[in-house]
Amino acid sequence: MNVQIRKRLLKVFVAALSAIIVAFFIVGFNGACIQGQYRHQIPLDDGWSVSFSGIRLPILKQISDFRIPSNINPGDTIVYERKMEGLPVSLPTTFRFRAYHAAISVYIDSTCYYRYGYDRFKRGKLVGSGVHLVNMPEHLEGRTIRVETILAEKAAGKSFAHIELLTTSGMTDYFAKNLGSIVIGIFLALFGLIAFITGCFVVGFDRAYYRLILLGVFSFLMGIWTLNYGKGIQIFSMDFAMNTTLEYTSLYLAAIPFGLLLVNMRRGKISNWKMKVLKGLVVFGIAFFVVTTFLHLTDIAHYPTFLAVYHAYLLIAFLFLVFFRVLYDRGAGLQEKILASGTVVFVLFAIIDVIRYNALNLFGIDMSFLHATWIPIGTLLFNVLLMIGYFVYLYEELMDKTEKEALRQIAYRDSLTGIYNRAKCEHIFEVLDRDDSDYAIVSIDVNGLKVVNERLGHSVGDKLLCSFADVFKKAFNGIGTTIRMGGDEFVAIVRAEHLSDLNTALKSMVQLEKKVQLPVELKAAYGYSVRRRGDAVTAMDVYRMADSNMFAMKLALKQQKIVFKT
Repeated sequence: MNVQIRKRLLKVFVAALSAIIVAFFIVGFNGACIQGQYRHQIPLDDGWSVSFSGIRLPILKQISDFRIPSNINPGDTIVYERKMEGLPVSLPTTFRFRAYHAAISVYIDSTCYYRYGYDRFKRGKLVGSGVHLVNMPEHLEGRTIRVETILAEKAAGKSFAHIELLTTSGMTDYFAKNLGSIVIGIFLALFGLIAFITGCFVVGFDRAYYRLILLGVFSFLMGIWTLNYGKGIQIFSMDFAMNTTLEYTSLYLAAIPFGLLLVNMRRGKISNWKMKVLKGLVVFGIAFFVVTTFLHLTDIAHYPTFLAVYHAYLLIAFLFLVFFRVLYDRGAGLQEKILASGTVVFVLFAIIDVIRYNALNLFGIDMSFLHATWIPIGTLLFNVLLMIGYFVYLYEELMDKTEKEALRQIAYRDSLTGIYNRAKCEHIFEVLDRDDSDYAIVSIDVNGLKVVNERLGHSVGDKLLCSFADVFKKAFNGIGTTIRMGGDEFVAIVRAEHLSDLNTALKSMVQLEKKVQLPVELKAAYGYSVRRRGDAVTAMDVYRMADSNMFAMKLALKQQKIVFKT
């Protein structure tokens, strides 16, 4: 692809990315303003009693104090009860809570007001996770709320937290409070989509954009995962099973484009055994996704079951990348340094989030800032660093292409006249021999160069050649390719679409020769030969025929005395 076109595409890509970033901050600012408008939540974290396996626990000070035992199995039931006392409102309210992989029933006294997931659980389907909204009746004062949960997956071992009673319906305040992860998720998904489409459009012209495709896929998957993990996807969908499937699908898939990106970036820069291990990790990631997807779709075992295996896989892969310096070495370029930094930043945020999760769920540390995952921030920083690294790579590629293009032009240019040289002619002949189209080759010889060099000096001879090259270029401009073969020999190659203009170009060349002001009259002998579709001749054969035709005119010119001007 032409370097200028690549630069324009890169500018368009950067402009689109800049627009998304501006929109990101505008939405974030507006969301921060909106968040302050919703103060209609009544927290219900205290006063709950819990029953499971026939055991009823005393009333909890905070529901987060109860953590589901690790030995509990899918199908076991946990019941949460709370008597509603001291409520400041008597209006219809909405009961909101988050549940993970559990079938749910909500009762007011003995009346069931909400039921979710039982049919899917009985059929062995994924139940899913999400934020549940239950419309409550008026006058809850003195009545008892009972929440029955049947755990559907082993991975459902989380405690309830932030159970709320809303005096307004909907999720607007929830989305406002979680706007950071929602906007990050949308940003990553949109950027990934733009990067993927741009890469697919131009990768056919330049394989360097293959990395942009991988970066786009990875960013899109992480955006989808971020939206689902923080339940921001409920802006668009309240289908918990589908949302949860998307969450795990995007998570399990994300390792594949990232691994392929590493393989592409480090090819030829690390030892063979390291590259084989790196490829093996990618193959394992693909196999892991295929196997878990099959088991999930057939309901043999669902995605959440394999989360620990996936975490172990990522840990092993990270240790390999770090300890064996696959990401970075002393001779690494700027792009590799940025990639290594981004990976370290992402892993650090992931480790911090694991600590946050355990502090919240295992040790009972209940602080407000611990309830929000930090992984979306790490993901955003990671993708931003990947983008910067890719822009550095594109810049280096563009500069390298520009330099090579300049060197190629130098290699194909005649140093005296500035038109193409014999090397370019040979290259064009190879192209013509691979094609079966019409073309013409014109052979030209400048008259009297030897005599001019002997009588007036080589500087005047060079001026004669340069003057003819200018005439030659003007006459064949837009009609054919002009070439100096060496000495006083020139060649023009005219393609099929301009064959009808060939004689006009030759006449123009003769007229322009007469206008040149030199100490000697400028004249050139020429002859041409046309190759037609189906002719069993090579470009060199056509050139020899043109040269033979030129020779007849050259003999006639030799009979004429060279005119030196006074």
